[in-house]
Amino acid sequence: MLPRASHRYLSLLLLLLCANISLYAQNQPAIASDMELPLAADQTAQAIGLKPLFDRLRTLSTSLDSADRLEFYVLQQQAMLRITTASLAVDASAEQVDSEIAEIRELENYLTSRRDSRVVKLNLMALVIGGAAGTASSALGYTSHDNAAATLGVIGGVGATVLSLVALHINKGESRELMVQSNMLSKVFAHPSDANNVYPPIVVTFMNAIAPNDEDGLSRQDRLINDWVQVGRIPDPKLPEGQEKINRLVSLPGQKIEQSIGDLEDRQAMLYDLRVRLNYMKLDLAILLASLPTLNLPDHVNEILISPTHASEAR
Repeated sequence: MLPRASHRYLSLLLLLLCANISLYAQNQPAIASDMELPLAADQTAQAIGLKPLFDRLRTLSTSLDSADRLEFYVLQQQAMLRITTASLAVDASAEQVDSEIAEIRELENYLTSRRDSRVVKLNLMALVIGGAAGTASSALGYTSHDNAAATLGVIGGVGATVLSLVALHINKGESRELMVQSNMLSKVFAHPSDANNVYPPIVVTFMNAIAPNDEDGLSRQDRLINDWVQVGRIPDPKLPEGQEKINRLVSLPGQKIEQSIGDLEDRQAMLYDLRVRLNYMKLDLAILLASLPTLNLPDHVNEILISPTHASEAR
């Protein structure tokens, strides 16, 4: 049987050992296990070349070694930098699409204003001629000139009808060459593009990838074209009229290709659809950023970081 002093020594030794273990556990921040990436975000990670880096972060998340934690922090910063760079590239493409839409709308408003002005004038002329001829014909009806009254009524009716038909014909508006250097649809239709119509590689990869929820297995680019055909924006690209419409939509200054008001409206609508796809990519980048593995800091560290005193000292 051990002496009482030995019992006290063993108890003290056990207490010190437990304290050291507890202190070590507090000083070793646990790395949160990474959730699986959503499929769309996984495609985005592939597009920006982040997948190997992300896989390495996932592997390091199981290690508590100091060297591994240092590598974890470095790789995490690299991943955040590349995601931010990709996000800025998408923003640049979206801004170019917005700028092109604004310039297209300016020409459309000009042509629409000219068309509406001419239609209103023709309708007023038809109203005046029809009204004047009808009044004169009615007045002649009270005299013995019945034939003249009938003839005048016919002339007035024919004149008003002709003017209305002319107004109906010009309702389509004029056609003009769009003097805008940017044409972000050229890449979608695989047409030659210049330095003003180049998408960042990440956007090209994103548009050529198959969306996770696409039941037909079409790429985002092919899905856009298919939707435009279904809603009547363009005829089937396989048909001659489809290629003719596409050639007008992707025309550049100097090609002497004029676009009608209808062409300009379709081009704007198609650019808006493309803009929405870029917004989807921004969302996927946000999901990817939120999916990066992070460190779970101890409670006492979190209290220091969020305390008002610490915040004021940092300022």
